[in-house]
Amino acid sequence: MNSTNSNKILVCIDFQEQSMNALHQCYDLARFVKAEILLLYVIESPDLFSGFTLSNIENAKREVEEKLKKIVEKECSATDILFSYAVEVGKVPECILRKAKEQKVNFIVMGKNGTNQGLRKFLGSNTIKVLSESPCPVITLKGRYSIGFKNIVLPLNLNKGTQEKVAHAISFSKFFGSHIHIVSVHSGGIVLPTSRIFNRLKKVQRAFRINGIASTNKLFRRTKKNDHEHVLDYAKEINADLIMVMARAEGRHWDHYIGSFAYRIINESEIPVLSIIPFTTQKHGETFVEAMVDPFNLF
Repeated sequence: MNSTNSNKILVCIDFQEQSMNALHQCYDLARFVKAEILLLYVIESPDLFSGFTLSNIENAKREVEEKLKKIVEKECSATDILFSYAVEVGKVPECILRKAKEQKVNFIVMGKNGTNQGLRKFLGSNTIKVLSESPCPVITLKGRYSIGFKNIVLPLNLNKGTQEKVAHAISFSKFFGSHIHIVSVHSGGIVLPTSRIFNRLKKVQRAFRINGIASTNKLFRRTKKNDHEHVLDYAKEINADLIMVMARAEGRHWDHYIGSFAYRIINESEIPVLSIIPFTTQKHGETFVEAMVDPFNLF
């Protein structure tokens, strides 16, 4: 099903509860970027031993298209949002990434289906692949948590990527009136007022103030608790509805590498997580944004 809408959000759907939740939870996001929602269903490609034939695949595609058509008709009649759909045959992450590039989508939204092993939860391989290579920001969510924008948690450290996160936070807040909660974890023994991390937090907060955005700083002293646990506990404490992270490191050799901090946030968070990708045109030396920014070309 073709569409001419320039802005798109790709929602990965498999008709299971998690993916339907992902669809219903991104309507405000669609209004934010004035985007059409593109539903993508992937039929796993058969191999030589699967017993599938071309006829089987075509029949499966027709059945899926009928289901998608009904969903689109229902959602179009109930909302003010445009919808389209596509069915692809192949490996799930490759199909998602290819469609995202073809359609130049603004966001990918995925329900987070991990596997449980003991007390730990692990991201699925499809999610990891998409996060590692996506050409656009990715929102991962689980359960019935809604994607919200009133309380956004913005973890910061001394690594690169501050500019991108601040730019996205400013743009979201300008549209939704969000309160940005800047949070960081520091080592014991440093003199905070003269430390690099304290200086960076103050600069970032100044950027928000210049843009008329409410923000607060929260500094945690590093303990036996992992850094990401401080952030997740704080996000729950303030009833945050979105966490922004830089999922991938910058640099030629690290463009497709998910950092351990971001991985743990995405993996363990019960709150939706927006994974931002590095700006490809970032100027050398820029570490934060002060002037009004608009990464989505909305204003």
